[in-house]
Formats: sequence, C-alpha cells, structure tokens
Amino acid sequence: MRVISGWAVFENAKTCSIGDDKITAKNVILATGSKSVELGGLPFAKNGDGPIISSTEALDLTEVPKKLAVVGAGYIGMELGIAYRKLGSEVTFIEAEKAILPGFDKQLSAPVSKWLRDHKVAVQTGSFAKSVSSKDGKHTLVYTDKTGAEVKLACDKTLVTVGRKPNTEGWGLENMAIDMDGIFVKIDAGCRTSMRGVYAIGDLVGEPMLAHKASAQGEMVAEIIAGKRRSFAPAAIPAVCFTDPEIVSVGMTPAQAKTAGIETAEGKFRWAANGRALTNGTADGGGFVRILARKDTGLILGIQAVGKHVSELSGEFVLAIEMNASLQDMAGTIHAHPTLSEATMEAALSALS
Repeated sequence: MRVISGWAVFENAKTCSIGDDKITAKNVILATGSKSVELGGLPFAKNGDGPIISSTEALDLTEVPKKLAVVGAGYIGMELGIAYRKLGSEVTFIEAEKAILPGFDKQLSAPVSKWLRDHKVAVQTGSFAKSVSSKDGKHTLVYTDKTGAEVKLACDKTLVTVGRKPNTEGWGLENMAIDMDGIFVKIDAGCRTSMRGVYAIGDLVGEPMLAHKASAQGEMVAEIIAGKRRSFAPAAIPAVCFTDPEIVSVGMTPAQAKTAGIETAEGKFRWAANGRALTNGTADGGGFVRILARKDTGLILGIQAVGKHVSELSGEFVLAIEMNASLQDMAGTIHAHPTLSEATMEAALSALS
C-alpha cells in the first residue's frame, strides 16, 4: 500500500494528480463529503477568522464567544448552539421556519424547546438573516423577524448552519464523465457510478448525509471490489440529534405512515416511569420512547425517542426494524432491569393494549 498526502485532481475517470505524483487506478472510490451552505449576505471568511463561521470553524474556536448568533435551528445548529450555551455563550437562534428542528415532529422537539427556555436561549422563528456589519471590532447581525421588522443583534460570532451540499468542485469531477442526480453523484445499489470501476459514497451521493451511512457504504464497496456480491439496501438508517435532550428517529414517523395510507398502532412510554431514568436524570424534561407498527400485523415500522443518552438505544431500534420485528417480539423480549432499554419494551406493550 502507498499513501500519498495531498489534494487529488482527476484528469479522467481513473487518473488523478496529487502534487507531482500521478496515479492511475483500476478502481476509484469518490468520498469527498460535503461542505456548509453559505447564505448570500453571510459569506464565510476565507481564513475562518471572520465574524461569520460555519460548523467547521465552530469546532475549532480557541475562545468561547460571549454572544453567539446561530442562523438555522436544524440539528447541526441546535447541537452546536446548545454546546456553546453550556460553555457559557449567550446564544440566539435565527430560524426561517415556524419551529426549531423542522426535521422532527413537535412531540420530539418539545423537550428540546423546554431546555432552551430553561437555559435562557433566545429563539427567533420565522426570521431571516440578512447581513453582518462590523465596526471597531464589534459585529452586528441584521435580520428580519416574523413581523417583518428589521432587528440588529450584537454578537461576537455568527454561526451559519442552513444545510450542507456535496463537495463536487475543485477536484476534477467534470473530467470524469459521471452521471449526476441533481447536485449529487448518481449511483446504483452497489454505489457504482456510470463509469466502470468508479464508486461514490457518503454525502456525495445524497441524503441522508450521515457519517454512519458513508461508513457502511465504504465497507460494502470494499467487499464488492474484493469480489463479493453486495448491495446497499438498509431497512432503516438511524437519525440522531445530539442536543440536550437527544433525539433518535429510526424508520417511519406517524406522519409518514399516514401519508402512505398505513393504518397503525402506536405506543408511548415516558421516562418519568422508568426506574433508571429517574435515578440518572433522564426523566426530566418530558422525554419518551414511541413505537409505531402496522395495525394488522404488528410489524414495527418506526421507533422514536427523546431524552438524555437515548442515542445509545439507536442500535436496538434499527435492529428491530432490520430484523422485521413485531410488537409481540419487542414486548416479549426480556430487557434487563433497571435500564433505559426497558422503555422500548413498555412502549411495545402500550401499542398492543
């Protein structure tokens, strides 16, 4: 194996240059990831030193900003904004939608909203960031609130987290004659592109743009290149929001099942009735586990949870859906006591009652 460090630029589908080195390969895996989306009036500083930063710079600050404005209250903005509030920043969220965490339903986001209120975090929904002005080393974010009025907010840093887009520029994708699917690279179930021997994985190929999806695809492609027959067809990919409290969503939500016309049975179990949660503080804040299944067969369609440390339950949730478990399977599986996982069993029993 030869390792060469540097930025690769492809001349064609199988040949790239890295500095003075030129490499031709039989198989190529494209895994260039994604980058933060810029807003027109809020460009990121080229050196990362300016008042407007992306999530990348937010993870590399050497000082905690006294006042932090976060533009975008999706999962990335929420995760970082809450982390900086815990570090002592005065945080204000500016969100264009009517509610925070628009990717999750209100039941799941409500405990996070409670945490924000309890910790004096300002949230301006229905608001649009316009620009940041600087004078004498001080910065001001200008935005319009939900009434349409212009508001000026003094802040040390403005963190823009309005989404991510695939890294498709600057490394010669245009020279590879690869088919695209909108802004993403088009692939089949084996992550093969339209060019033989060229594969693409991760954020480059579309939603969900999650690290664990990329890892699973990379492992699969390695096995395909080694001669094994594989395809990427997971029954579910877990989505985790590492806020306080955490949110996990696996499989179908009630809204998605309703849109699909599926008659469902739903069960919910609150942490306030879970012994382990009561002893470690998880019960605070109104969290719960919710399980959704087909009403006719009991087949589990989706599981969601909100609460402290619930990301650790995501594996159980995914496995249940991946193995086509039913409510009866989950309810009849003996869970250790006292553990948080008991709540999943109790939610299944609730759905069966």
